[in-house]
Amino acid sequence: MRKLINTLFLVSTFVLAQEGQSVASVQFDGSGLSELETRTLYNYFLGELEKASDDPLQSQESVGQAVSALALETESCFKKDCLFAAQDATGSSMFLAGTLKFSKEKYRVKVYKVDSSNPGKSKTYRIRYKGDSDGFITELEILAWKIMGKEVPGRLMGKRKPNQETFFEKIAENPWAQRGAVLGVAGLGVSSYLKNTRGAQESQDRIDALPAYDTAGIKAHTDSRDGAKSTASLSLGVTVVSLVYGYFAGVFTE
Repeated sequence: MRKLINTLFLVSTFVLAQEGQSVASVQFDGSGLSELETRTLYNYFLGELEKASDDPLQSQESVGQAVSALALETESCFKKDCLFAAQDATGSSMFLAGTLKFSKEKYRVKVYKVDSSNPGKSKTYRIRYKGDSDGFITELEILAWKIMGKEVPGRLMGKRKPNQETFFEKIAENPWAQRGAVLGVAGLGVSSYLKNTRGAQESQDRIDALPAYDTAGIKAHTDSRDGAKSTASLSLGVTVVSLVYGYFAGVFTE
């Protein structure tokens, strides 16, 4: 009898442990697409996610109910604290949320993942694809396998279509390239500011060294000083504007 009880206890413990391992994914926040298009594309992703996952996926209804009161749904909050709160609300071992945007003939996807096997951290996955919807759907399906850390099936790799994005488009949208451009402009602004501030001071020193009767020399150096000050102020403004743009455009947080 005791052996039977112990066996039942072990079985029930195993079942409960299995129930605690689940994946919760909330529908992507769409932009540039209709709600129906966003949901349809997301369902392709969800279908492959279910195939790739070793753990069961929670139903979309239960996930929606669990996160309905959170900022994740009301304010599109994808910061770590929002993601962790959503994971707690769903009671999942892995939680996924993201955005799906279509603009300038490109699909852009960003998926955020928090996983109890990697506590305190979140991971971001990205897709940027230019091409027909079938090609993008394949990329979405491939992404599901990559998120789960699984080898992508040959059936998906075989129907993959080339991204029609040009080399220059890739460079322009590369976060490191954007970061470099912003910092480059800011650096040039700082360099110009320092150079012209120094030049203005040198002109002022020459003015101070000239005799009062040398009005022509004083005027020439005064004009030079004022021009240098004006250029320095403009350079400082360019530096500030470039850094502010970088901050609000998310260049430094990508």
